[in-house]
Amino acid sequence: MTDPNRQTTRLIVLLSFLSLVGYALRSNIAIAQEMMVPELGLTMADMGSISAWGFQLAYALFQVPAGFLADRLGARVVLGLAVVGWAVASFATGLIGGGSGVFLSLFAARVLLGVSQAATYPAGSMAISQAVPVGRRSTANAIFISTALLGSALAPLTLAPLMVQAGWRAVFIASGVVGLVAASLWFLFAPLPKRGLGLALPLREQTRQALSLLKHRDLMVLSTAYLLHSAVFFVFIFWFFRYLTDGRGMSLLASGVWSSIPPFTAFLLGPLGGWTADRLGRRFGQGRGARRVAMGCLFAAASLVVIGANLSNPFLAIGALSLSVACISAAEGPFWTTATALGRHAPGAAGGVLNLMGNLGGVISIWAVPRMRDPLGWTGLLGVWAGVAVVAALFWLAVRVERTTPAATA
Repeated sequence: MTDPNRQTTRLIVLLSFLSLVGYALRSNIAIAQEMMVPELGLTMADMGSISAWGFQLAYALFQVPAGFLADRLGARVVLGLAVVGWAVASFATGLIGGGSGVFLSLFAARVLLGVSQAATYPAGSMAISQAVPVGRRSTANAIFISTALLGSALAPLTLAPLMVQAGWRAVFIASGVVGLVAASLWFLFAPLPKRGLGLALPLREQTRQALSLLKHRDLMVLSTAYLLHSAVFFVFIFWFFRYLTDGRGMSLLASGVWSSIPPFTAFLLGPLGGWTADRLGRRFGQGRGARRVAMGCLFAAASLVVIGANLSNPFLAIGALSLSVACISAAEGPFWTTATALGRHAPGAAGGVLNLMGNLGGVISIWAVPRMRDPLGWTGLLGVWAGVAVVAALFWLAVRVERTTPAATA
């Protein structure tokens, strides 16, 4: 007889591996752009537009459809096919040539990556809500999502030296190979049924349930908080490498090393937020435990951003900003567990709504940072995003968390 605990552990490990690979593949362009921009005749503003309106907007808009498909077809099928799409998009980026159509070619490749990566967190969190016991779900979600930060940390450490030795195209070819390996492992070992539970519902009824989530007051308030939370998060994920080279005057290789510190710190400390939320949930209720942890993390993150931005010593600044990213990451488990609980019978679509809003926040901040840098400077710019984190925390007060009665474990 199969041990349920081993099945749960295997699911979390595989989901975390996909999360790691997915973030490494989406972060690779932040490293490669240092060489590809001058070679392809692009500008940093072009790269901001490609990342915000190409990848990030496509990723955001396909969150709900991806969650809907996961509810219907199951996480095993939807995630497996999605990871194959990551690999195809990476290969396509590495093969882009020069010329007048380079902007549109790169834009299209990033759109493909955004569409295919949209399934990752709605489908993964849906699988957790159905297969992981209630008292472990915030921890499971926190590990799943925090592992993405390990991918973000490993990207500059591995891809910056590869780029220096073999050129920027090698970054994307290597990424495509890793994506194919990840897809194979998921299809072979994912402990999930091949078909989704949503097939038991008529398509019209499932569509009605999914669309009704857009009118769900508490889910939309929570998702607005997540939009603001994610906007701050993406400042560090996409622009921290640039902050070190531009704002702190570090070399490419030094920035590659030091820009890995915030995501490594978040990977190590982020799961503590989920663990703490589960512990408080057993005492105060799942929703109240999640709210206390999320608000505390966001207030702490805002304070650390202000401290780090104003420190003259670059290494102390990196330390403070790294702890800030860890606090932002620690709020992820409470956000996702609350969203899938509010979604009840459509947890994949509910996760899609949450991540749709979160990634709209990413679109805004990725696009806005290069336009804020000149008038505000890096210190003023980071101060603005610290204020955004405070507002995100306050939105949690309007979420009626007592309505997050846990769904039964599958």
